[in-house]
Amino acid sequence: MRLLFLGLTFASILAAQAKLPPTPAEYGQWETLAGGGRGGGAARALSPDGKWLAYGITRSNGQNELRIAKVSDTATKVVAFGSIPTFSSDNRWLAYRIGYSEAQTDRMRKDKKPVHNKLGLMNLATGDQTVVDSVDSFSFSPSGKSLAMLRYGPEKPAGDTPAPTGRGGGGRGGNNAGGDSESSAPLLVRDLATGRDTALGDTNGHAWQDVEKKGHLLAVAISNTDKIGNGIEIYDAETGTVRVLDSAVSSYSGLAWRKDSSDLTVLRSISDEKRDGDSNAILAWTHIGEPSEAMHKYEMAPSAMRIVNFRKPSWSENGENVFVGVAAWDEKAPVKRGARNAPKENAEEDEEPAAVDVWHWRDADVNPKQKKSANQDKRRNMLAVWHVNQNSFVQLAQDFTGQVVPLKHQNLAYATQWKAYALERSIGRPAADLSLIDLSTGTATKLKDRLKNDRYLQQSPNGRYLLYVQNDHYWTVDTATRATVNITKSIKTSFIDTESDDTIEQLPPFGVAGWTKDDREVILYDKFDLWRVAADGSKATRLTDGSAEQIRFRHARLDPEEEFIDTSKPMYLSMFGIWTKKSGYARLNPDSKIERLIWADKSIDRLMQAKDAPVFAYVSQTFVESPNEFVSGPDLKEARKISDTNPFQSKYAWSREELVDYKNAQGVRLQGALYYPAGYEPGKKYPMVVYMYEKLSDGLHHYNAPSERSYYSASAITSHGYFLLMPDIVFRPHEPGLSVVDCVESAVAKVVSTGMVDAKKVGVVGHSWGGFDSVFLATHSKVLAAAVAGAPITDLVSNYGNHHWSSGIAETDHIETGQQRMQVPIYEDLQAYIRNSAVFNVQNMTVPLLIEVGDSDGTVFFHQGVELYNIARRAKKEVVLIEYAGEDHGLSKKADQIDYQRRIFAWFGHYLKGETAPSWIENGESYLDHQKELKTAAPARN
Repeated sequence: MRLLFLGLTFASILAAQAKLPPTPAEYGQWETLAGGGRGGGAARALSPDGKWLAYGITRSNGQNELRIAKVSDTATKVVAFGSIPTFSSDNRWLAYRIGYSEAQTDRMRKDKKPVHNKLGLMNLATGDQTVVDSVDSFSFSPSGKSLAMLRYGPEKPAGDTPAPTGRGGGGRGGNNAGGDSESSAPLLVRDLATGRDTALGDTNGHAWQDVEKKGHLLAVAISNTDKIGNGIEIYDAETGTVRVLDSAVSSYSGLAWRKDSSDLTVLRSISDEKRDGDSNAILAWTHIGEPSEAMHKYEMAPSAMRIVNFRKPSWSENGENVFVGVAAWDEKAPVKRGARNAPKENAEEDEEPAAVDVWHWRDADVNPKQKKSANQDKRRNMLAVWHVNQNSFVQLAQDFTGQVVPLKHQNLAYATQWKAYALERSIGRPAADLSLIDLSTGTATKLKDRLKNDRYLQQSPNGRYLLYVQNDHYWTVDTATRATVNITKSIKTSFIDTESDDTIEQLPPFGVAGWTKDDREVILYDKFDLWRVAADGSKATRLTDGSAEQIRFRHARLDPEEEFIDTSKPMYLSMFGIWTKKSGYARLNPDSKIERLIWADKSIDRLMQAKDAPVFAYVSQTFVESPNEFVSGPDLKEARKISDTNPFQSKYAWSREELVDYKNAQGVRLQGALYYPAGYEPGKKYPMVVYMYEKLSDGLHHYNAPSERSYYSASAITSHGYFLLMPDIVFRPHEPGLSVVDCVESAVAKVVSTGMVDAKKVGVVGHSWGGFDSVFLATHSKVLAAAVAGAPITDLVSNYGNHHWSSGIAETDHIETGQQRMQVPIYEDLQAYIRNSAVFNVQNMTVPLLIEVGDSDGTVFFHQGVELYNIARRAKKEVVLIEYAGEDHGLSKKADQIDYQRRIFAWFGHYLKGETAPSWIENGESYLDHQKELKTAAPARN
C-alpha cells in the first residue's frame, strides 16, 4: 500500500508538471464576472423574490454574454451579448439589452450602418424569450405589468451632439433630460399579459409614476419636428387609455413625478425672438386621475432671467414646492455686417478676427479648463423654488460659484458658497462658506466661514441636521435652532485618517455609514469600527470591535433606496482584515450582538439582497479561484454556487498568491501581494516583475483573467514565468520619488531574501503615476535589471507648469495636493522638485528603460516621456521610446494593446531571462522599415 501511495503521489506530481501555462492564443476564452447592483440597470440582478439571478460574463475576445440562472437548480440560459438585466416587480419577466460582437460592431460602423441594440424579454414562468429589434432603452412599470420601449430616433448628422438623454435601460424612467436641443424617438408600451403594443408617438421624455408596485401611469412628452401636436400625455397601463394633459406649439421636458403620489410636474418652453434659447413655464398636476385633480402653472414675467430646461425639476417631499433652475436670458447678438460693406484704407487687410485667447492670472479656472467645460458652463443655473399652492417664486441661489441643496422635510435649504475661495479650489483646496436659506423668502443666514472641505458636508434624512468635518472632528448644525456642536470631541478614537499621506489641510474622514430613524444618531466609521453617535453629541456607542483583530467593519448597504439605517432590524457589515486580507460579512443584530456569517482567506464581496425575499447573493474569489456567484439565506450559510466560470482552468499551470510583510527605511509596516510563476517549481530561482501604483496589497485575492489587451495583466505576467510583486508605497510630503525607492527596494529585498527570486533579474513596470515610479527607479535604483514605464511623469519641474489637458486643469493642483504630494509650489522648494524628478539623475542611470506614450495623451503630456528619452539618449543610456499614434493616456485600439504587451514581454524576456533581443530593442526600427512591416503584418488576434 505504501508503494502504491508513493506511486500515485509521483504520478500526480508528473501530471502537475505536465501542465503548461496558457499561451496568449488561449487567453480570449477566459471569463470575468461583470459587476453590478441589485435589481435593474446593472450587470447582475436578483429577481425580487430571489428565485432568479442574472449576471454578466465578459471575455477579452469580446464574446460576452448574459447568464440567467434559476436559483433552485442553477439551470442557466445564456444570451449572447446580453447586458443590463432588469426584473419586473411581479417576478414574471426579465428584460435585457442585446448588443453585438466587437467584430460585428466594427463592420457596421465601417459600412456606416447604425448600431442599434435589441431588447430581449424572457417569460420566467415558461422560459420563452422574445427579441424586439432597435430598442434604445426600456423600463418596466412599477406594477410590473407593462414595459416601455424607447426606439431609436433619426440618426444625427456627423458633429451634431444631442443633449444627454439619460437612456440605458432599466429603472422606471426613460429619456427625461432637458436641453435647448431636442432628441426624440418613437415610444412603445407593451401590455405583458397580452403582448399588445401601444404606440405613443415620438417623445423626448417619458416617466413612470413613482409608486412602488402600484404605479401604472406613464407620462409622455410628445415631440414632433414642427412642434404641431406637442403635449403631455398620460398613458394608463391598466386601462390602455391615453389622455392629453396639455398641448401647445412648444417643447415639453423635465417630466418628474413626486414619489409615492400621482403628482406630476413638467416644463413647457417659451420663446422670445429677441433672446437666445427658451425660457419655460412650470406646469404641475396634482392627484392625476382622482376627483381632486388640479392643474397649476407658473410663468415668469418677461425679464432677463429664464427657467431652464437643462435642470430637471424636482418636488419637495410634501408636494408644496417644485425646485427648478434659473439663468440669464441673454439677448441675441446683433448680426454683424462685415467690413466688406465699408470703405477700407488697405484692400489687403485681413477681415477675419484674430484667433486669440486671453489667459489672465485672476482666472479661477484656467483657459484650457474653461474650454473643456464650456458646454457645461453654458448650462450653469441657480436653484429657485416655486411654491405651488401660493403660486409664488423665489430665487434661492444668487450666483454660480456655489451650490444650494433643499433640506428634506424642511422649509430650508443649505448653501455652500466658494466665490471667495475659487482660486484655492482650483489648486486642490476646496474651502467654502456654509449658510441656511429660508425657502419662503430666500433669506440666507451664514453658519460657518471657510469650511475646509465642503465635500464631506451632508444632511440627515429628515433635514434636521447638517453634518460636516472641520479641524479633524465631526460637527452637526441643528437646522431649527442653529446650534453647532462638535459631536466627536469626547470620543477616544479618531474618525479622521491621520495616517493618510494626502497633503491637503483637512485629512479625509473614514466616512459615514448613515443615520438612524428620525435623525437621532449618525453612524460614523473610525479606522476599524462603527460608532453610533447622538446628533447632539450627548452620547456615543461603539457598535463593533474590529480594532482588537485589526478587522475593518463597514455597513453593507443592501437597499439602494435606504434613507436611514433601521436599527430595529439586523444590519449587515462587510469585514476586511487589514493585515490578513481575509474578508467576509457579519450581522449586527438589534441586541447589539455581532454574528460572523462568512469569513475566509478570500475576496468575498458584492453582497446584495432580493428586494422582497430573504435571499442573498455574493461573489467569492482568490487569485487561483475564478470569481463565482453564490446565493444563500440570511445567515449566508450553505450557499449554493450558481456560476461556474473558467472550468477549463484546471488544465493549465496557474499562479498562486502570497502576502509579504516588510518595513521601509522609515520603519513603516507595509505589505505586498506576491504572485508565483505559473507551474512554480520549488528550489528554482525566477525573475521577478514589480508592478506599482500606490497601495495594492488589499487586492491580494482578486482574480485576474489573462488578456493580451490588458497589457499589464497579472496572470499574463505569471504565465510568462515571472514572480509578480505588487508592493504598497506610502509617500512623504515633498519626496514622492525617494518614497518610491524606499518602499519598493525594501519590498524587493524581502522577497529576494526568500531565495525564490534571482536578485539580478528584477524588473519594474507601471503606468501614469506608476510610470513615474518606474522612471524614477530606473534613474535612481541599482537593484533593477529592467524597467517599463507607460505614460510616465518624468520631470516635476516642467510638468508643474503644464496642464492636465483632458480636464483642462493646471497641474499645480495635481502636483501640490494630488498624487505627487509636493504640498508647496515649485518656487518654495525647487530642490525637492529637482531631486524627485527622473530627468535630473539620468547621468547615473544603469537600468534599461522602455517608455510608452500615446501622442494624444490628455492626462500626462507625452512630451514628459520624450523629454526623458532625449536626455537619456544624449547620455547614451539604454532607452527606447514607443509612441502610439492617436492614443490617449490608455491604449484603446486592440492592435496597439496587443503590440504593447508583446513589447513588454520582449523587453523583460531579454533583460530578465536572457532571451535574444528583437531588432527593435537591439538596433531600433526606422520609420520606413516599420511602414514596410505594417504592409505585411498579419491581423492581430483577440
